[in-house]
Amino acid sequence: MDVEPTESEFTISRFTIITQFSRRRNCRLAVGLRRMSPRLALVLALAGVLCAWGDSWARPSLLPLRSQQDGDEQLPPFQGLIGTSIGDVVWSGRYLWVATEEGVSRLDPGQASGLDTGDWATFTEIQGIGRGPVSALAAVGDTVWVATLIDSVIAGLDTPPQVGTGLSFSVDGGLNWKHIATEDIFDPLVPGFELGPTTPVDNAAFGLAIDGSTIWAAFFSGSSVRSRDGGRSWERVLPDGADDIIYVPGKNAADSLLILADSLSQAGADAALVAAARAGADSLAAQHLLHRTFDVLAYNDTVWIGTSSGIARSFDGGATWRNLKVRTDENGVTLPDHIGGNWVIGIERQLLPGGGSVIWAGAKTIEQGQVNSINTSSNDGQSWRFTGPPFAWNFAFTDNYIWAGTEEGLVSSADGGLTWEEVPVEDPVRRDLLQGTSAGLAAVPDGRGGSTLWVGSDTGLGWSEDEGQTWRVLSFRLKTPSVDTGEIIGEGGRSEPDRVSYAAPSPFAPSRGTTRVVYSLAGETEVTIAIYDFASRPVRILLDAEPRRGQENHYEPWDGLDDDGDPVANGVYFYRLETGDGQQAFGKVVVLD
Repeated sequence: MDVEPTESEFTISRFTIITQFSRRRNCRLAVGLRRMSPRLALVLALAGVLCAWGDSWARPSLLPLRSQQDGDEQLPPFQGLIGTSIGDVVWSGRYLWVATEEGVSRLDPGQASGLDTGDWATFTEIQGIGRGPVSALAAVGDTVWVATLIDSVIAGLDTPPQVGTGLSFSVDGGLNWKHIATEDIFDPLVPGFELGPTTPVDNAAFGLAIDGSTIWAAFFSGSSVRSRDGGRSWERVLPDGADDIIYVPGKNAADSLLILADSLSQAGADAALVAAARAGADSLAAQHLLHRTFDVLAYNDTVWIGTSSGIARSFDGGATWRNLKVRTDENGVTLPDHIGGNWVIGIERQLLPGGGSVIWAGAKTIEQGQVNSINTSSNDGQSWRFTGPPFAWNFAFTDNYIWAGTEEGLVSSADGGLTWEEVPVEDPVRRDLLQGTSAGLAAVPDGRGGSTLWVGSDTGLGWSEDEGQTWRVLSFRLKTPSVDTGEIIGEGGRSEPDRVSYAAPSPFAPSRGTTRVVYSLAGETEVTIAIYDFASRPVRILLDAEPRRGQENHYEPWDGLDDDGDPVANGVYFYRLETGDGQQAFGKVVVLD
């Protein structure tokens, strides 16, 4: 059973890569790491911790590049939704904010639908936010906070670690930004931060929350921190009430407490007392994991923090905490009414129409006896029910469905989370569909008593105004000059003036998705696209004199199959695009599966 710990008891962001985390232990793990989805780096980073328990967290200091110095003139945002790999999607009550590999994009649903790229404004390092893709996002009203990260290169490391470049915020809807470097938050001269980490390496923030005037941030190495003065000063609030952060196991009294539990059991002590001692020992043994934080949810002085050792919950703004995690008896049997997995990487709150709320949490694990799961509690975490796999990165709620974003895409539940169904996000008009992980979800009131559902994935942004019955897919790739006249079609976004057509992504793995032939047309015409191998042999007729509209940017998907429906071999392929009046464009694509 869980016990409420006291201080006297224990003061406690696209390639598959093989990563060697610790040469001494020769510990390797195959992980699909998508650079454009920073949240996916969480599992990789945590696995590194588990494989390298004895390793030091001290690494050479690598200072991030400050994006904007005080006094610099604020540059206007770019017009358009810049970026195609979507992370967090957040509704502030006024704006919809979307995190991408390029920065953060803003939509005012009261002024535009968001279906055209010109409806959006995008803020990047140039406008004053931190350097790199956005790894976390929180927004309320006109206030928005973002966390960013970059990949680094450090001599002697086989795999470049990710580096947190800090937090950025705006209180006027993005008109002006202030950036706070990671080093300024984790200043070792400030009480509470003496133990570091003294470097932003492996210390990105993956969770942000706004609770009134208090900002909470969940950092991977540096644990949970908060600011109660708009980011001018910070304090570390460890999710168990401890005074000092624990980086590696064996730095506390877990063994002693476990011996006490065994002694109580042998002496025939009350079962509840024995269970409490075991739970305390279990929490202490995993204290270094409890201090690795992934996500944070905060409202009315209630704080939920997802960690790599379950959920930390506080009802008093972080003064006292309770650890909610997988619990087992002395025989290793999982006890009921607890969460299914201990790597809690996403937490969200569902407000019920009649009052009250439900907490939803996505949990992942590689430990035996735990389950990749979607967890829910309707009594503030006193008890839990879970289903799974899969686990979920994020959640959204509409009148009739619970929505969850998973590694395999979008799922929904019409029965309160008892069962889940896969929901393909496919746009028949634009002949496009979302693929890969769905990491961002938001339901925006439509002003008619319903909601517009937004879904972010590795390949774009999905939009539905009828609870997923029909979809539009927004994937604003680099525009090219039109094949027929050479003009750039449409407002906003970015263009590639030197190429009439290209394929993206390239390389691509057909087993995990499709590539798209990108081009634009000024006038309506018929289009033929033929694909050839390196020896110029025909492989696939992708389009055969198919009608296509003018004044539009087109994206034609290729699934990596030939005309017989068989997968093509790895290699370089070329394509020829021809319009009805004989205009041509050429490009190439690399298949690497």
